[in-house]
Amino acid sequence: MFAAGLWQCIIASVLLCGLWGCAAAETYTIQPGDSLANVALKYDVTLTDLIRANQDRYPALAVDPVNPEPGIELVIPAPGDIGIDQWFSRLAQAASPPITPAPNVPAAPNEKINAVAQLIQRGINHERAARNLPPLIWDEPLNEIAQARSNDMIRRAYFSHEDPQQGTVAFQDLIRSQNYHFLLAGENIAEIKNQGSLVPSGLTVYARYGPGEIAEQFVVGWINSAEHRENIINPHFRKTGIALGVSVDGTRIVATQIFSD
Repeated sequence: MFAAGLWQCIIASVLLCGLWGCAAAETYTIQPGDSLANVALKYDVTLTDLIRANQDRYPALAVDPVNPEPGIELVIPAPGDIGIDQWFSRLAQAASPPITPAPNVPAAPNEKINAVAQLIQRGINHERAARNLPPLIWDEPLNEIAQARSNDMIRRAYFSHEDPQQGTVAFQDLIRSQNYHFLLAGENIAEIKNQGSLVPSGLTVYARYGPGEIAEQFVVGWINSAEHRENIINPHFRKTGIALGVSVDGTRIVATQIFSD
């Protein structure tokens, strides 16, 4: 979850760059373990702009932004170069249409949401490969269950493995109601949301960050949590479904990953 203080700094940085101009473009040398998302966050630029500024010299960055080659020197684009109007326009176009005052309605699936889910799967499988485990295979029934879980947490404004009314494990209720055959199943959930209210639609967490940045927040969070990592590296799991629920005002993103044998 992005902290309130960090979020306020990001807003201030965008406004100052757009209105007063930024310093000349900087460069950064990729270090072992760096990802483009981390570099973009470090310099407060979008992942898309970072790739665009360097794709002529390093076309592989657009294919694999997670593992850039150590030692390459990246040009850091200056957000002020595109002008404040274009900057806010780009942010707004990336978001679902804001609807106020009804944030507890999931946004319709779109290209950005689908891209985040695919990047999460890629990150999870990268962690499994590092441990000599086979990749998790995308399973559409599990994906539908994951989508139902994420949307439900958006609609009813809760965050838990348990149904707040029934007191039962929600994903187990869903997986059994669909007569899905399994011996072992598990669930990981996570959320990112704005701190506070009255956030401009173009500056919500959903609009401000690209698919790679959002996906990395979820993947890194799960991997760094022992109980979530156990699901990720469980050798008995073979299939997965991953889905996002995004509030229509863009201030909350919930990710659900379902695992089964």
